[in-house]
This record gives sequence, structure tokens and C-alpha cells, in this order.
Amino acid sequence: MTTLQPAIGRRAFATPYVPSLAVGAVSKVIEGQIENLQKPSPTFASQGTATLPRTSLDERLFDVLAQFKIRTSQVAMHLNRDWRTRLFGQFDSLLNVEDWEPLDRPPTIESFATFLRLLVFLKPQRRPGLGATATGELIASWTNGNDRLTIECLPQDLVRWTVSVTINEERERAAGITPVSRLPAVLAPYGPDRWFADANHVPA
Repeated sequence: MTTLQPAIGRRAFATPYVPSLAVGAVSKVIEGQIENLQKPSPTFASQGTATLPRTSLDERLFDVLAQFKIRTSQVAMHLNRDWRTRLFGQFDSLLNVEDWEPLDRPPTIESFATFLRLLVFLKPQRRPGLGATATGELIASWTNGNDRLTIECLPQDLVRWTVSVTINEERERAAGITPVSRLPAVLAPYGPDRWFADANHVPA
């Protein structure tokens, strides 16, 4: 599969990011609903070994697609029904077996958990374009004219983001790694409303 990988340097973290305890009731509910997403299925557990899974590519992609839809339904109350239905269609397209090679690694549940958290917290009115890296991370991207925002969903609620935007007739580019909860503040200088209407709002 042709993968989209932002050209950003890797950054090492001494300790994994842990969401702050100073969150409101809604955030705690969301964390509880998404906590189970961090646990890989037997299919994903086998991918950590040196040998290839015995299941076929078609079976692996079907398993991933089913897990994505089931886990999205677990936070359905936070997503508009039509928005969610169209998102499912994007999953179908992304995981179409004809677009993948036998040795490709499907997106991981850990990455998908971060992606879901991104949607729940930011509530973008525009659905992102979806892609995947060779290492199993989901990529969400929003484009408005020549302005582009790309977010790679990493495990542990971390995202790697890049922006390319014109501000005051000057072209600006920036990139970084941040917890999902800090994205609104990090993106604020670049006018994120151009990509998703309520980017500056994160539920308390």
C-alpha cells in the first residue's frame, strides 16, 4: 500500500504520556470508554513477533475493519450519526484489500485509540482524509485550498502533526509532537478553524 509518512524527525520520550488527572467528568467518561481500545486483539498481538501472522491479508484487514467499527460505536454518542456513517465508509476504502500488499501492516488498535480520542475531543465538522504509515499508525489530514494539516496518531494519546499554511501572505510550516489534549492550543496560531470549525473547544 502507498503510505503517507510526514517527513518529521523522531523524538524520544523518557516516559509515556499519561493524561492529566485534572480533567472533568466528561473527559473521565471518555477515557474509560477508550481505555479498552489500548488492548490489542489476538491478531495484533501476533504482529509483534518475527514471523508473519498465519491469517491472510484479507482476513487481517477484515479483522481490523471490524474492530474499528465496533470501537467507534462504543463512543457513538460523541459522533453525529451521518458523520459516523461516512467515517465507516472511509474505513472501508482505507482497508480495501486491493490497495494493500501482503507484507503491509494494518493500522494498530493503539493508533486507532488515539485517533478516536482526537475526534471525540476536537469534534471536527469536516471529516479528515485517512491514510496509514508502514508501521501501523493512522494518519488524518485536512486540506483547505493550499493549507494543510496532517496528524499522525501515535500510541499513548500522542500525535505527530505538521501544518503548511499561508498567514498574512506569508507561507509558514511547522511540525511537532504533542498530547491530543494540547492540540487546540498548539494549533491556535495557525487558525485551525479553516480545517475544523470548533478546533479551539475541548470538553472539560
